[in-house]
Amino acid sequence: MKEVALFLKGLPLRLVFSIAFVIVSVLIAVIAPFDDLDSTGHIMLGTMISALAMWIFQPGSGTFSIGVAIIFIGGAFAGISMGTLASGFTSPSLWLIIPAMFIGFALMKTGFGKRLVLAVFRHMNLTYAKVLVGFLPINIFFSLITPSIAVRILLMTPVAVSVADACRLEKGCRGRSLIVISCWALSIYPSIAWINGSLFGPAFTAFLPQGMMRDLVTPEIWFRVMAPWLLFAVVFVVVLYFLLKPEKELSITKSQLSEMYEELGPPGKEEKGCIATLVFLIVALIAQNFLPFSTNQALLAALVLLLILGVLSRKDISTGANWDVIMFMGAIMSFPQIFEVSGLTAWLSPFLSSLLSPIAWNPLVFVLGLFGLCVLLRFVDVAQGWITAAILGLATPFLLSDHGIHPMIMIMVFVSASNVFFFRYAQPWIVQVESVCGDGGWNPRHLKSASVLYVVLAAAMLVFCRFYWELIGVL
Repeated sequence: MKEVALFLKGLPLRLVFSIAFVIVSVLIAVIAPFDDLDSTGHIMLGTMISALAMWIFQPGSGTFSIGVAIIFIGGAFAGISMGTLASGFTSPSLWLIIPAMFIGFALMKTGFGKRLVLAVFRHMNLTYAKVLVGFLPINIFFSLITPSIAVRILLMTPVAVSVADACRLEKGCRGRSLIVISCWALSIYPSIAWINGSLFGPAFTAFLPQGMMRDLVTPEIWFRVMAPWLLFAVVFVVVLYFLLKPEKELSITKSQLSEMYEELGPPGKEEKGCIATLVFLIVALIAQNFLPFSTNQALLAALVLLLILGVLSRKDISTGANWDVIMFMGAIMSFPQIFEVSGLTAWLSPFLSSLLSPIAWNPLVFVLGLFGLCVLLRFVDVAQGWITAAILGLATPFLLSDHGIHPMIMIMVFVSASNVFFFRYAQPWIVQVESVCGDGGWNPRHLKSASVLYVVLAAAMLVFCRFYWELIGVL
């Protein structure tokens, strides 16, 4: 035992926790301790616990694909068909995400995203207010092209840093943090208001049980329920301005911005191909309201066009999309069918009912209680709360039938908790910006203040939404 203790002491803590959960998982699968769950259910329960441990503690390389592989291995032992285990990989939601990633990558690769931003700003003598207001329509435009928030962040924040540099703002000062954090926030929050404006739409919808739950989440009802995010984005930036109010106004001129724009040079062949593809995509997205094709088909056609025009190369197919994240999302989108076939849905329903029913008697208590629970779980659910949403999404049928709580209300709470950014390890969008901008971005102290502000304002938004939802007939 002493040798074992010394061995474990030398291992990384994440690996120790992962091993512990895998041991527990194997014991559950072999011993089958729950009388009301058959062998298939026990094996899948153990498998899910092992996969969740890999995703939460991220041992070794930290890749999501470890947990995905465990699900397929355990599912095979449980006798679950490959079609069920891989059901999420054929989800239309996933096939919105994949081409969107490549379109966003093309915007970054060709430099058209940066050109578009500077084209907007170069005609202005900038003030903080003009910069922050200018970020809003640009980000909304990008969200109509690609639902990838990560792409918009990687496009916009380097430009925000360039503006701060041109204004000669010192690193770590309030003004620089205000510009970069606001740009980051406006890359995220406004686009949540429409179902394909961010990956929250296709992903969280896919977590709902098939049938009536998904049928209730239409683009129209999504916008009606989520519209407060547009107001939230404005309020967050305004309050952040007063929280981080700089001592001096900006000093950048039109000529300096024009110079930055001219340095880009004329559009090259790849950038022209990207522009042509985006024009095609915008026309297709408008035309789908009148012609018999879907958003999936429009996005995939745009991807084909990028490849034909040479904007994306063979090499870009492997680097232009984060395939590890795609594997992860495909796996958790498979959860509803896996849980249903293995009997875990029926087995977990009483537990979820006992967990959520005490707070479901009142809509305001429910949204604030669930928000608090999801925020706490974000400290361990490092995958932005996707795992929590996939599991708690199973409770939507009884919440609707027993308490009249629309599944969109659950999604609103999940999204609110997913955007929490207290700690870097639980919010990859923070890490992405810091890896690109370095010390030229925000001051960590100012970011911490912004993270507290977000939670306070998100809770206030949910209180407002309780009455807003009643007004529009969702409650």
